[in-house]
Amino acid sequence: MIGAGIIVDKVIKILAKQFKFDKILDYVENPNDADERIDKLELDVYHQSKLIEKLEKDSYPPVCKKCNKKIKE
Repeated sequence: MIGAGIIVDKVIKILAKQFKFDKILDYVENPNDADERIDKLELDVYHQSKLIEKLEKDSYPPVCKKCNKKIKE
């Protein structure tokens, strides 16, 4: 039984080298450039949405040009 475990470990190591599983796992599990770009985009979207909310809150209500009354939405 102990010999079979050693053989299985060696076969797994050979397969991992052959198919570069270590590099694939590293790419999947660790942050990379795509993750950093997505994080930056998410932060940009958050800030822009807050800016839009502020601009909407601070903007003037629409006014009719003929009678100068506020237009109900």
